[in-house]
Amino acid sequence: MVKKRGENPKVFYIAQGAAAGVFFGTASIFIRFLPNMDALSISFVRVLAGLFLTSVGLALRRTAFVEGVRRLGFSPAWLGFFLALHFIFFVAAVKNTSVVNATTLVNTTPAWALLLGWLVGRIKPSRLSLAGLALTLAGVLSMTAGEFSTAPQNLLGNVYGLLGALFWALYLVAGKSVREGSELLVVVGPLYLWTAATTGVATLFVSGSVTLPSTGELLPMVGLIVFPTILGHTLSFSSLKGLRPYEASALNLLEPFSATLLAALILYEVSPINIYLSAAVTLAGIYLVVSR
Repeated sequence: MVKKRGENPKVFYIAQGAAAGVFFGTASIFIRFLPNMDALSISFVRVLAGLFLTSVGLALRRTAFVEGVRRLGFSPAWLGFFLALHFIFFVAAVKNTSVVNATTLVNTTPAWALLLGWLVGRIKPSRLSLAGLALTLAGVLSMTAGEFSTAPQNLLGNVYGLLGALFWALYLVAGKSVREGSELLVVVGPLYLWTAATTGVATLFVSGSVTLPSTGELLPMVGLIVFPTILGHTLSFSSLKGLRPYEASALNLLEPFSATLLAALILYEVSPINIYLSAAVTLAGIYLVVSR
């Protein structure tokens, strides 16, 4: 098959997705250094990165940017809604459970997408996918049981992680068609601004006001904006141009590994061995699901 001029090889998008997975792993670390901010406020402030990316898009591709925004209409609004809920539940998970639990559970997206598709009759899974689904469910149940026995107060964080996975799945599926028909610099800024609008409204509705970072929290907030948001999520969205949603999800599995390693090195957070074993079973199951 001859590659068309200007068309990037698939390895280019795989590299983007892999880099995104590694950058995602830094998010939970930065969040732990924001103890005075609630999950809603953190989610809102981090996506103000949309102002910067919109400015870049206007500066570099003004005509294409204006035309692209007009053509896309409210498509980025739906994506922003799903991404906002993913951010909110993920941050809430990190605030309420261990890093390994939060990052593993939020990456169970492929398994839940397969299960839902199977239940409604849209997907006929292979035996390998069913084996992966069974492993994922076993890992999640084992992780939850282990959490209940050692830190029952963290169970709500596990639920938040699973909800974050659900909205990440919706974001990836809806974002595929938008990314394929759009130039990255044209769509990513408005996407984050719509995400900021959703998180901002949710913050005002639930909390009444946005909690801004204190002086000591400014550096980790900047880190959260730059590494997992501007770099991580922009690369992940860009990779959808050449990857299927389940392929992008597979590369996201780098997040639990990098996050767990960073948590041990920086936060000195080490979970009981049974939690790591449960996480390993869960990730192995997800890998089988996406290997179909």
